[in-house]
Amino acid sequence: MLLAAQNVTDEEQVQATFGIGVVPQYAISNGMRMDLDFRINDKNHWLVIAPQFYLRNDPSFTWDYNSMSGVGVELQHKVFLKRKFRMVNPYFAYGPVFNYFSVKDDGLTARAFAEDGGNYIGLTEDEMTTRIYKFGGNIIFGLHYFMLDNLYLDAYVGTGIRFSYDNQTSGLHGYYNDWWLDMGYSGTLMVGGIRFGVMF
Repeated sequence: MLLAAQNVTDEEQVQATFGIGVVPQYAISNGMRMDLDFRINDKNHWLVIAPQFYLRNDPSFTWDYNSMSGVGVELQHKVFLKRKFRMVNPYFAYGPVFNYFSVKDDGLTARAFAEDGGNYIGLTEDEMTTRIYKFGGNIIFGLHYFMLDNLYLDAYVGTGIRFSYDNQTSGLHGYYNDWWLDMGYSGTLMVGGIRFGVMF
């Protein structure tokens, strides 16, 4: 165990080498994120691999698309400010982020048609698929707190930047880029949240 029952003060912890956690606020955006923490080299340097999955197929609960699916990954180099784990462990982390979304919605699409011996292109209302590619990076600061045994709670805040592109010739739909929580947002943003999990 990382933390014996009597050790409720800031006593040193046994050094862990692996952790697994979840970030519950991703459920707000129809997603799920799992964090895999690996200790690298020094005792206070860690690599975090955070795969993400998104899915929404019920249009009755959405305002601007019929269905959405996506994947992503965030990589972090995390550095704890203390070399050995204690009850409360401050850290900073930085790294790249990538997301891919496939969104089906209703809109005007270009259609080729023939009329009077000529070939033309016109616009028609139809369901179309927009593929969104989002790149960026984050810098965060956080507090990693052992609640009991090897169970931890982590709160973090920071800043980041995103660059989004899509497969539509007219560019990214405006309603996917209204504010920094949108799938197609480009620009700087604040990041933050909580996560919880276990370390071994």
